[in-house]
Order: sequence, then C-alpha cells, then structure tokens
Amino acid sequence: MDVYRLLGFDADAIGGVIPSPREILRQHVDRPDPVIFDVGASVGQSVERFRALFERPVIHAFEPDGAAFKELHQRFGGLDSVVLNCLALGDSTGTATLRRNNFHETSSLLPLDASSPWAQSLDIREAESALVGIDTIDHYCGERGVATIDLLKIDVQGFEPECLRGAAGMLAAKRIRTIQLEIILHPLYARPVRFADVESLLSPHGYRLFTIFDLAVASTGELLQLDGLFLPA
Repeated sequence: MDVYRLLGFDADAIGGVIPSPREILRQHVDRPDPVIFDVGASVGQSVERFRALFERPVIHAFEPDGAAFKELHQRFGGLDSVVLNCLALGDSTGTATLRRNNFHETSSLLPLDASSPWAQSLDIREAESALVGIDTIDHYCGERGVATIDLLKIDVQGFEPECLRGAAGMLAAKRIRTIQLEIILHPLYARPVRFADVESLLSPHGYRLFTIFDLAVASTGELLQLDGLFLPA
C-alpha cells in the first residue's frame, strides 16, 4: 500500500518527494537572521553549512578541543556574526576532562568503550586527556543575554543528555525553537545513548521527534548513529 495513502496524505498533492535535511531546516528556522548554537563545532564544517543555508545567521560555536578550536578560529575568528567559544557545554559549570582520541572527531567527555567493535574496526584509541572549561546553555544564555535559540545543534559524542539537562530552563520556557542532535546508539563510549534518554529530557517540555536523517549503518545492519530533529509539539 502507498505509504502516503496509508497515512491519509495525497501523494500527488505533495509530490511524493521527501524534503532534504537542508529544506526541512529552512522550513522550521524560517527567518533570515536566526540565532544558532553549534555545540561541537569541530573545525567549522557545520558553521560553514549554516552560513550557506541562512542569509544572516548569528552563530555561537562551541568547541573544547584546543587544536580543533585553533583551526575554527583561523577560519571564522574575524566575523562578528560568529561567536567562538573554546568551551564544552553540559549540565554543570567549571572544568571537565576531555578525552582526545586519535581521530579527533570522536573526542569526548566520555571514555571510549574499548570492547566496541566499531572502535576496534576504525582503530579509535584515546591519545591523551586535557582539562577544559565547561558551561551550561542556561548559564551561557543568561550571561550573554541570549533570549531565544532558533536552532540548537548538538554533536558532542555521547554527551548530548548532559547538554540538554543544562538547557532545562530554556527548554521549559520554549525559548529553543528547533533542536538537531546526534544520537550514537552503538556503545562506542562507556555510556551509550538511547532514544529514551533524549526523549525523557525533551518530552516533559513539550518537544517531539519530527524526523531523523544522516543514518550510519554497519555492514551487519546495526544502526550505529543518526541525527534527530526535535520541535515543540
């Protein structure tokens, strides 16, 4: 049976085409000058995407890894519309231990699970650790006078629940309009993240899962990770 018919939609009317993640973000972040929090900005790949996607975005980028932040600063440090923070975000303020791995994209505030087949197949290993500053979204917004976040993007290698707990005030006030976050379902780190962990933090504030994209699937068929887009219900 046609899935659109099953759901009560007219496939001809909607064209039978699923919009891309870029188109979905444009639909829901429907202003030319959105305030965007890029949590886990790495060397600026997502900053570049957001600058191409929106006309005049104001981007607060957060990256605690010193080497990645140096490159991030070299690329965007001269732009008034990009606020760079060499900082992690979580559910507390102060300092935290960043575990830097040989693949810097996998560095995390969580330790790796050495028994993970994914980590073993890619030879991901912890190289060193460093003490980094950490803040909460609620505290940061209060200090900087950020009233509303139009798009909150979180990609922090398993530390997403802590980031959401640190945004409880903004979430309760519905001052975050759109949330895009990575969910690593495979036990790559010592504490894997489940959908239930994320939804238990968002559902009480009236947010629901709208769609998923960027799925990573192993050759065994295991769903390793995905990005979820959450909106106010």
